[in-house]
Amino acid sequence: MSYERRVLLRHSLASIIALGLTGLSRFLYSVIVSRRFGVEELGRANSLISQAFFLAIPLSFFAVALGKYASEFLGRGDKDAIRSITLPSFLLPLAGLLLIPFNVYLSLLATFRGIQLTLRSFLYGIHRGEHYAYIITLAFFGFLFGFLLPNVFAPYILFLGFVSLFSLGYLVKFNLFGKPRKDELTLLFSYSSFAFIGALSGVFLVQGPYFISEYLAGAEVAGRVAAVLSVAFLLTYLPQVVQSAIIPLFSYKYGRSGDDYVRFLAEKTTRVLVLLTALGVSLLMLLGREVLSMFFSFDVGPDFYLALMAMEVYIAYNPCIVALNSTAYVRKGTFVALLGAIASLLSWLYLIPTFGSFGVMIGLIIGYAIILLGSTHYSKKLLGVSPRIYLPLLAALALQSLVFVSKVALMVGLLLFVIYERKDIKDVLSSFKSFRGKESG
Repeated sequence: MSYERRVLLRHSLASIIALGLTGLSRFLYSVIVSRRFGVEELGRANSLISQAFFLAIPLSFFAVALGKYASEFLGRGDKDAIRSITLPSFLLPLAGLLLIPFNVYLSLLATFRGIQLTLRSFLYGIHRGEHYAYIITLAFFGFLFGFLLPNVFAPYILFLGFVSLFSLGYLVKFNLFGKPRKDELTLLFSYSSFAFIGALSGVFLVQGPYFISEYLAGAEVAGRVAAVLSVAFLLTYLPQVVQSAIIPLFSYKYGRSGDDYVRFLAEKTTRVLVLLTALGVSLLMLLGREVLSMFFSFDVGPDFYLALMAMEVYIAYNPCIVALNSTAYVRKGTFVALLGAIASLLSWLYLIPTFGSFGVMIGLIIGYAIILLGSTHYSKKLLGVSPRIYLPLLAALALQSLVFVSKVALMVGLLLFVIYERKDIKDVLSSFKSFRGKESG
């Protein structure tokens, strides 16, 4: 079995666990808090948590660069270079503790989240994604225990706090700290200055809807947004299993001058993600609204459909923008992400006060669509990725819009999509069979 195949397998299995538990935590939190404390309290709590997660991006300033260069150095066999960039990367999140005098919950959540993001990027970068899954699994028990406490923030503080403690123990046990060296630090700072803006823009489109909606329309609207997005974002964690597995390989192969492999991997991954997500979104549209409304004790409305379509676009562009950021074109990826975030923010200033939670979802689609167009342009120009990989996405979105007519119309649309994508479906199935056959052999 090739090294790349082993990494894909380990990281895929690890991501199923880690991303699944992370996504499940947000959904469970939203359901339990809304039933126990009410939808307005859910809105306020999710607003502060999202602000903390947003602040965690500057605190994890080096995280993206740490993962990229750790993977590149691993490809070159330079372990001392890996150790030299670890210490400053993990020390920076501790700056979040300076916020304790202002808001202790905001401070702790931001600090712990910054450490988690740094650890995730680092472990996937050095091709130990399965170890990250172990840590997340153990910490998840702390999250569940937190619901036994009367504090609304206890589940996340315990969850992320345990991740931080396990991170320290892991780094010490495996001797992953080293003396920082000038050459590696220069690379770390240079790349991070651009990757940080892109990461901040991307996270704003994930966390921003919670606190922006509370600011512009109140806690009740923010609670409805939290309920809808807790499921919609859960959708993104499952397809990201593939994405998380291949991100380190982009940098690893780039470090070995494997440009053609980067293009191939970006196209192949996008095709698989678009197909699986389109099918998943269609099924959720058929059943999800009624089930979700039962969980939260109020009708989530057509907002749910728009949220799913927004996530579909988000998932589709990720492999290409990650390929840009993981190679030599981080500035292009950053520019595209920033443009999308600004577009969503400006649109929200009008859409949220006017349409409430429905406006949040429209603004998300606007921002994600702009990032999709930009990443498509630059990945074609710089990496040679064909824009035709997004044709199934356009077909899926057009057919899924039939849900606003009726569920019967959507079922017809789903059938037409399966017919349209029959060749890709056969290719994906044969690829999985081939993969399993080689593994067993």
